[in-house]
Amino acid sequence: MVLKVKTIDGRSGRVIVIRVRSNRRVAIRESELPAPPPRRIALRCMGEDLEMRFVAQQFGYVVYYMPAASWRRFLGLLTQYYPLPCVLM
Repeated sequence: MVLKVKTIDGRSGRVIVIRVRSNRRVAIRESELPAPPPRRIALRCMGEDLEMRFVAQQFGYVVYYMPAASWRRFLGLLTQYYPLPCVLM
């Protein structure tokens, strides 16, 4: 299952779409990130920083892994807010 979530890019201010997978992976289009893609990024949602680490770069996407604690907070926010007010840092 893939859930598409719109967020705001903190660097450019544009709206980007991240793809959230059920296995704690988040995919972002390569074209929406600086080259080379950062090893760690943060998703700032409702005053919380949810950190993600680089896993792979494949099929035009950069895949990041979200640790379990951040994943639980992220799912809690997804169920509470629509649209989710997040900024990709």
